[in-house]
Amino acid sequence: MCRPTFAVSETPFLAITAGVNPCVQHSLGSKDCIPNDISIGAEAGAEAGAEAGAEAGAEAGALAGEPPLLLVTGPNMGGKSTLLRQACLTVLMAHLGCWVPAEACRLSPVDRVFTRVGANDAIMAGLSTFRVELEETALILRHATRHSLVILDELGRGTATFDGMAIADAVLRELISVTKCRALFATHYHALTREHEQPNPHVGLYHMSCAIDDATRAVTFLYKFAKGASARSHGVHVARLAGLPEPLLALAAAKSDEMEAALEQKHLLHLGRRLASIAATGSADELRALHAATQSLPAR
Repeated sequence: MCRPTFAVSETPFLAITAGVNPCVQHSLGSKDCIPNDISIGAEAGAEAGAEAGAEAGAEAGALAGEPPLLLVTGPNMGGKSTLLRQACLTVLMAHLGCWVPAEACRLSPVDRVFTRVGANDAIMAGLSTFRVELEETALILRHATRHSLVILDELGRGTATFDGMAIADAVLRELISVTKCRALFATHYHALTREHEQPNPHVGLYHMSCAIDDATRAVTFLYKFAKGASARSHGVHVARLAGLPEPLLALAAAKSDEMEAALEQKHLLHLGRRLASIAATGSADELRALHAATQSLPAR
């Protein structure tokens, strides 16, 4: 536990060093709870960064400097939702005047905490699960300010894949360009990460890491919050844990590979058309950006 440090900053930020979710810690015990660093936004000014290093530890000073929105991917059951809740709980405890479960915590004040997590319907009110998700999202977009903390978990999953992905992408852009608040955005729509694979000041890519056994397709959850995007959600592994028949799992895995290959082929075709168009117009900047995007594609 540590005493959180508040700072007045032109740019809202949150820097947690080796923090844990207090509910998980209480359930599992401190020895089994894996700590993680969470850094959202950058504290304005070099002097503030130096002060953070002196008061909250050198690690907290090094953490400050990430984009205000973190796009979080990773395997199903890998700990994304737990980490999002951890950030909110730490901020709430800090504002209540409590010590927080972390080695160090430094932040600028938060005016409100907004959450869009879980799947709940309101059948008696005539609202589907997807409608409830969108109403909660609309409330966030209406009322969140630059000094708010927002977490969104798997927005868009209650409708067709492309509709859901389009809505998630639009909300992501709204938070980046209009609201400009601190946010953690967890998603299984891996296509959302493509535009942000090159470092930029607005969006940081993170994932919950895991170890994969290529021979058995077994997944070991590491529960570590790491930089970069995850390429897959490993839903077939969760289906195996749930006890689905092995022949069914083999068929599902083959179909997953087939659909993923088809989507990658379409993406490559789209990039090829863009490349031809850019080459014709002679835009060097666009050409370099497109070349960088192709370098991140998986080899097939």
